[in-house]
Amino acid sequence: MGLAGVIPPHLGNLSFLVALGLTNNSFHGPLPQELSRLRRLKAIHFENNNFMGTIPSWFGSFPILQIFTLYGNRFSGFIPAAIFNLSALEIIDLSNNQLSGSIPREIGNLTMVKGIYLDENKFEELPNEIGNLGQLEELFVQDNALKSSALVPVLNISSLTTFTLFGNNMSGSLPDNMCEHLSSVRQFSLAQNQLDGLIPSKLWQCKELRQFSLGSNNFRGSIPKSLGNLTYLIEIFLNGNNLTGTIPDEIGDLPQLENLQLTINNLNGIIPSKLFNNSMIRHIWLSLNQLSGSLPANIGLYAPNLEFLGVAKNNLAAGLLPNLSNASKLRELDMNTNSFTGVLPSTLCSLKNLKYLSLYSNNLTTDASTPQASSTLSCLFNLRNLTKLYLSHNPLNTTIPASRGNLSMSLQRVDLSMSNIRGNIPVDIGNLSSLIALDVDNNQLSGAIPTSIQGLQNLQALYLNDNELRGHIPYEICQLNNLAELRLGGNRLSSSIPSCLGTLAVALRSLSLRSNLLTSKIPSSLWEVKYILHLNLSSNSLVGPLSEDIGKLKNVVDMDLSNNHFSGNIPGSIGGLQNMINFSLAKNYLEGPIPSSFKTLLSLEFLDLSKNNLSGVIPKSLEALLYLKHLNLSFNKLQGEIPTGGPFGNFSADSFVSNGALCGASRLHVPLCKNRTKVEPNWRKAKYIISGVISVILLAATALILILCRKRNVEVVTETASLRQEEDGDFVSRRDCLSSVMRLALACSATLPEERINMKDAAVTLNKIRTKYLKDWRTEFVVLVVLYIFKSIFILLFSICKDYIIFLMNLSCQIIHWHFSRSNVHFSLKHSISGANRIMLV
Repeated sequence: MGLAGVIPPHLGNLSFLVALGLTNNSFHGPLPQELSRLRRLKAIHFENNNFMGTIPSWFGSFPILQIFTLYGNRFSGFIPAAIFNLSALEIIDLSNNQLSGSIPREIGNLTMVKGIYLDENKFEELPNEIGNLGQLEELFVQDNALKSSALVPVLNISSLTTFTLFGNNMSGSLPDNMCEHLSSVRQFSLAQNQLDGLIPSKLWQCKELRQFSLGSNNFRGSIPKSLGNLTYLIEIFLNGNNLTGTIPDEIGDLPQLENLQLTINNLNGIIPSKLFNNSMIRHIWLSLNQLSGSLPANIGLYAPNLEFLGVAKNNLAAGLLPNLSNASKLRELDMNTNSFTGVLPSTLCSLKNLKYLSLYSNNLTTDASTPQASSTLSCLFNLRNLTKLYLSHNPLNTTIPASRGNLSMSLQRVDLSMSNIRGNIPVDIGNLSSLIALDVDNNQLSGAIPTSIQGLQNLQALYLNDNELRGHIPYEICQLNNLAELRLGGNRLSSSIPSCLGTLAVALRSLSLRSNLLTSKIPSSLWEVKYILHLNLSSNSLVGPLSEDIGKLKNVVDMDLSNNHFSGNIPGSIGGLQNMINFSLAKNYLEGPIPSSFKTLLSLEFLDLSKNNLSGVIPKSLEALLYLKHLNLSFNKLQGEIPTGGPFGNFSADSFVSNGALCGASRLHVPLCKNRTKVEPNWRKAKYIISGVISVILLAATALILILCRKRNVEVVTETASLRQEEDGDFVSRRDCLSSVMRLALACSATLPEERINMKDAAVTLNKIRTKYLKDWRTEFVVLVVLYIFKSIFILLFSICKDYIIFLMNLSCQIIHWHFSRSNVHFSLKHSISGANRIMLV
């Protein structure tokens, strides 16, 4: 009725109310508890509203309630056990909500219930107590989450007439005697579960069975012949299993059979001819098996009510299509992917109710020797109710018929691909105003694309590729605002790409203009088709640089611009195409480096940049492309080291052939890299040269100290022993001075950083030495020269060759210390200070 809002509480004052119906409205909010006062209610109909939350337990307060329906709301949680105190309840319908958990065991209290409807919830189990419901006739628990244990209690309810647990998670097998207590059952459905094992052989015990459905499970073995004893059987659904063997002849004897569905199994043998002698049969679906043999010559003669016939994808023997002229009620005919031969029969044109015709992948043709060569195809285009016509992959050897009347206004999909269709596309094609998809690819069509194509305003897919079409791409294609897929590749179309294609920016998802004679630049408007997924402009004569606007195609997955005349650099904006999987710019005149922005194409699996003039190094950042399976950088001018990380470990030499200056692993058939970079080799050489210079300087300083010390010997004494004994205080002072300096030098050059004295402490220590031992300028001069050398070299070069400098400094200090321990020279420290200061100033 379209009412909305919340339920007013004062409804609970209507104490004499017997039935409360709020069906098909938009009521919402909580249900007022005042409704529990309506103790005379026999029927509650709240279906198809927007009530949500848990089901109130006060619904169990109606002692004479017989019908309780909450179908089509948004109730959630568990079913309150109090509801099952309604001893007079006959119908309970809680379908199409969001209820979950287990159904309360108290359901066994509903001794008068006849119908339980719990479809489209989230229940996991049926309690054993449900088997006590002796009056239950209908049980619907479809599209829930029931497990295999749910089946056991139900098989004992002898009063059941309808039993359907379709679309659950039940597994295991069915007991062979499952029909022992189900003698009254008429509808039995366990389809779309995970049941396996054999189909029970004692199905004849379900004597009243009308519908038997075990489709979309994992049953194996053969179809039991006992099905032929179920004389009331109307529908059999065993599709989508692993059944083997033949179709029992006994099924053809079922007098009431209307619907037989055995598709998607492994059945073999011939199709029983009795099936087509049944005047009641309406549906025969046998597709996707391994059936062989042939069909009766005149199917419709004894099956006048036949509406659906499917025998596609079998091994039916080569032969003519059967005569279907008497099957005047036929609406769908699917006989694709078999070996039917001969001429496409004109009797198909008598099927005025036909909506779906699929004969693709056979060996059907038209009789080119007769004037009626294309008459059958022409009359099929005129069938008023036909919506889908699939004749592809047949050697039809004909033309697309021009209209000899009004073409069908219902035709939505036409597939004549790979059928040896020749001639022009007729102008009348624009009259198929309901057409959604037109596929005539891989034929011998010639001439121009007719401008009348603009009449196909509902067209979503146009496949004209791989023909011999000429001329330009008509502007009228741009007026097909719903066009999502346009394939014109493999023709001889010339001129430029129409700039108006940008007007298809919202709908267009796939564009292929490959292998034509197109010239000029890519129009800038093409980069505005921002939702495109697949773009192929390869093998044309397109020119110019690639625009940075290419980065606007954020959703593109495949892009092929190979084999053109593009020049300039590869735009860095390509790094923004992060959904790209396949990308090719091969066989162009592109130059410059490979953009480092390629590293962001993390979904890339195929990259071909071969046969260009690209230069520079292969970016190491490409190692981040972990999904890259194919890489071709051959025939360019790339140089430097080939990366080794990420996907590069899987590429062969073919990926890098004919690049003059690449180096890397020997398996790639390129020279080994002598050095890792251009900078490091010279730096390493510099370290050895500098180390040698340091060695010379330090050794020269040591020699200078030794020479000065020897020249300043005051006197030569023949008896060394006596001089050593008469060592005066000045000598001891000088020795101690130099020893202090040497210890300071050793502290400055300690091996470990934490053991070295810092420069501030070194300066303080040096001042203390000067104050204590200020006597001889020569001594101080020598000391300061040594310290100056240490300081200068240490600051400038220590970071270059640290270990080597430390070693030489230690060695020099030890030599000096050893020498002065044996000398008796006398220096004036005062003069050495002034001399050293002058040298440091210079």
